[in-house]
Amino acid sequence: MANKSNANAGAPPGGLGVKPWVLIVPIVLIGLVFLPSAAVICAGMLPTLVARLVDTSPGRRFSITVGSLNLVGCLYFLNRIWAAGHGISDIQTVLGDSYGWLAALSGAGAGWVIFGAMPVIVAKIADTQTALRLRRITGDQERLAKDWGEAVRGVYGVKVAPKDQSGE
Repeated sequence: MANKSNANAGAPPGGLGVKPWVLIVPIVLIGLVFLPSAAVICAGMLPTLVARLVDTSPGRRFSITVGSLNLVGCLYFLNRIWAAGHGISDIQTVLGDSYGWLAALSGAGAGWVIFGAMPVIVAKIADTQTALRLRRITGDQERLAKDWGEAVRGVYGVKVAPKDQSGE
């Protein structure tokens, strides 16, 4: 079998193969052009930085969840800075608005809650799907046993205990 091509030989495994400066230089230039917007977004996204520092989940899903909802909360800051005229002198006024911080921190908090609640929600969904499948299999088995006799259950037949009427 032939060797794989060396097109991605220098790329990190699982990465895009893009040098960091190719992304950093345009971001810095855009940040300088839109300095007031960049300043309020950087300040408002501090909870995302904290989430990134404590994130140990595979694929950094925690950072993504908190970061995306924190960004939505920071849109209040962007609206205020654009409505104020997008000047350097407006940054302090916009960052001093307590409603903006409430929106940004509420968005980040919602990300923390969603990430924390998802394992419980997924487990509940899996339990429900399992119970529905077991009910369907039991019904099929009962129908077969009625039509063909108890011998069709075999050793692996589903034995369902009757429900206790007391609710325990």
